Amino acid sequence: MPNDEYQLGALLGRGGMGQVHVARHRSGRVVAVKRVRNTLAGDRLVVDRLADEARMLRSVSHPNVVRALDDGTGHDGMPFLVMDRAYGTPLNQVIAQHGPLPRERLIAIASQLLAGLAAIHDAQVVHADLKSHNVLVDDVDIVTIIDFGLARTVTTTATSSELVAGTPAYMAPEMIAGAAPTVTADIYAAATIVYEMLTGSTPYSGHISTILTRQLAESVEPPSLRAPGRGISPAIDSVVLRGLDPSPTARFQTVPEFAAAFAGALADDFARQPRIARGSALLLRPTVVTAVAPPPARQHTLAAVPSAVARKAKPVPGDRHEAMISDALDQAQQLIRHQRIKLAVHKLETTLSSLAPPIDSDAPICAAAWRLETVLAALYETLGKQDHARRLALVAYRHALRTGCPLAESRARSMVERLVVRPRRMARGSGSAHR
Repeated sequence: MPNDEYQLGALLGRGGMGQVHVARHRSGRVVAVKRVRNTLAGDRLVVDRLADEARMLRSVSHPNVVRALDDGTGHDGMPFLVMDRAYGTPLNQVIAQHGPLPRERLIAIASQLLAGLAAIHDAQVVHADLKSHNVLVDDVDIVTIIDFGLARTVTTTATSSELVAGTPAYMAPEMIAGAAPTVTADIYAAATIVYEMLTGSTPYSGHISTILTRQLAESVEPPSLRAPGRGISPAIDSVVLRGLDPSPTARFQTVPEFAAAFAGALADDFARQPRIARGSALLLRPTVVTAVAPPPARQHTLAAVPSAVARKAKPVPGDRHEAMISDALDQAQQLIRHQRIKLAVHKLETTLSSLAPPIDSDAPICAAAWRLETVLAALYETLGKQDHARRLALVAYRHALRTGCPLAESRARSMVERLVVRPRRMARGSGSAHR
């Protein structure tokens, strides 16, 4: 057990060094807990790496990146990392089942992938194991980048004692040759994933030595030739092949640069093929918050927030969750009117916990939880809990997207703009640290 705060449940997955369990916090919230594999508990390098993973992941905050909630040392002296319980199917399985993705779906997933990766790099972190296996796609195509087990800071250099680690099909040539992971190596991996979504396969496959030889001796087959009949334009070929260039200096040097070039190629495609939705081609914009892109926020008084949400999103008669949410918002509104903010927070937190699925269930929390989460984020902000407010606003946005309701999405976007995006912009403009 990590500590008395968490009740471990079923094993969700096991990698080379770690294992992830579903767990429940004592508040009732369902989370994921990562620990060192039992057989490697005595390996100090592995133990230290998990502690580093927790530290780096906590520096990243973005709707398309799994969120770190807690970390520490368990009763057994081993480190643990607590994360959001991420839902979805690994992208490689989606591609294996459906083949090359339809254009609009590819654009939506690539947009979120690049937005999340830009946020990771903005936090001075290199993922170092980016691959379609580590990109979860849920039932409404919301993307979550997971597994930071090999991540390191941008400034880290390789040592002679380190082994080559990663999945060869997604590794840049210099990484296979032993160099330290870099931003441009992550961009190579991202371009590989885009290639995979376009064609249904990665540029290279096989043994690691075979892949390295081919990377250095052969040009990548353009996506249009790998998947003829897909209508892949020369402009898209050019962008993807640049991202896969064997020379790190010849690749795009930043994710926003890659995203901007891909957006330009898609816009050119749109001019040639009117059937492509204009809005989907514009999803790829070279900013860290591409997947959010919220409109200007509208200010609310604190007391008005619960009532406004309750009025705009009426519950469906007979729906137990909707009734619970509306009742909690009504009670919170009354408490706020009497300046009993902490009690209002407690009421909303308790209701959110009761909405959580059983500990071993794969079902996500009900999407309508965004109504509670946006109000609770505003209350956290009032109490000076800025980090809590920021994180919960991002969760609310993800849940709002799942509802398919424009009002829900707009309301949650406004909260993200006010609590996350705008403070970041102000910090950057003043030249101060924003992480």
